[in-house]
Amino acid sequence: MKKDVKIGLIGYGTVGSGVYGLLKKNSEVIAARTGLNVSVKMICDLRADKIASEVTGTALTTNWKDIINDKEIDTVVELIGGVEPAKSMIIEALKAGKNVVTANKKLLAEAGSEIFSIVKNSKVKLGFEASVGGGIPCLDALKSGLVGNRINSVMGILNGTTNYILTRMEEGGLSFGDALKEAQREGFAEADPTFDIEGYDAGHKITLLGMLSFNKEIDYSAVSKEGITRISSIDMHFAREMGYVIKLLGIAKDVNGKIDVRVHPTMIRKNHQLASVRREFNAILFDADMTGNVVLFGKGAGSFPTASAVISDVVKISQNSMTEDSALHLDGKAELLPSGERCSRFYFRMRTEDSSGVLEKVAGVFAKNNISIASVVQKEKDSTDNTVPLIIMTHSASEASMKKSLELINGFDFIKEEVVVIRVED
Repeated sequence: MKKDVKIGLIGYGTVGSGVYGLLKKNSEVIAARTGLNVSVKMICDLRADKIASEVTGTALTTNWKDIINDKEIDTVVELIGGVEPAKSMIIEALKAGKNVVTANKKLLAEAGSEIFSIVKNSKVKLGFEASVGGGIPCLDALKSGLVGNRINSVMGILNGTTNYILTRMEEGGLSFGDALKEAQREGFAEADPTFDIEGYDAGHKITLLGMLSFNKEIDYSAVSKEGITRISSIDMHFAREMGYVIKLLGIAKDVNGKIDVRVHPTMIRKNHQLASVRREFNAILFDADMTGNVVLFGKGAGSFPTASAVISDVVKISQNSMTEDSALHLDGKAELLPSGERCSRFYFRMRTEDSSGVLEKVAGVFAKNNISIASVVQKEKDSTDNTVPLIIMTHSASEASMKKSLELINGFDFIKEEVVVIRVED
């Protein structure tokens, strides 16, 4: 005998309409596999009048409390995004004894502690697979498939917009600005792309992945975040010459008990597991103590991929396969690795005046800060402005040494634009 599962949907935007469309198309498949008749009983959206023609057999409201107060609704699905009023909606739903599924990475990463506390101390359940990786079941992998492993590190291409832009810069030789405009035309970037290109979106995702990987609360505001706006086609060219590609990566590592969490453009070898991930696709690489490297790949955003993750959580909750406190098992706050203690190799790109002694002075700064130079590339001067591109790749050094060197080098009169630094993960 099949079990009826009625959900209340708050938000009928890109993902909300995807959830509704998925159930219209595949509800019979879900029922055959799970024995569950999943349906949307009510939708809350401020545009209720406008979407009435798209929705049949489902109640519409502009007041989200109608969903909370409906005793027939088993699970509330919050898909409006942002911190408020989404946080209040979720808390009221949980306190009313309803399970909640959300794709709200910003809320959970920045202000999720109260929500996690409510779930931990009650019998309600919270599903948020859709908040990281869209249709990629990366959180489920941590909770089930890799549950017998200690996670050494997790890194990933967590934002499709930036990956599309960097791919087009690499493959098509486009400037950042032209690649961004193309991404916007193709629907892979918002009209205001700041949230993506400055690394905030990837920062939310790596914060949640880090918390699940290491079972510690991570302060999102303390996560280092750097976007891709200063990456140029010349960086792509030099990276390719040296056997690297450039990706925006979210990285979380356990470094001797301290958690190192960050987002920044990163050079990785062409044979790295993440190097071949192109265009709008995402991928997550777990380094686990028992399995070694595990890579998950797929569409990290979009209407139907994200809707797939939402329905996955609805089904798991309805089948009682999700434990009451499965949202997050957090054992206190993470001790974060100070950024200055982080070590890696660095790529420096400088535009200098064409004069003698430049390399000597730059090398002197590196020596003063205990940074060893691995290679130097100096091209012919640019006839348009009489400057010379100078590329230096270092051996492994501390972030603190890099920043001290960067400050001194930027202060030289012969440096004609702010130096670009890209971290290297070998």
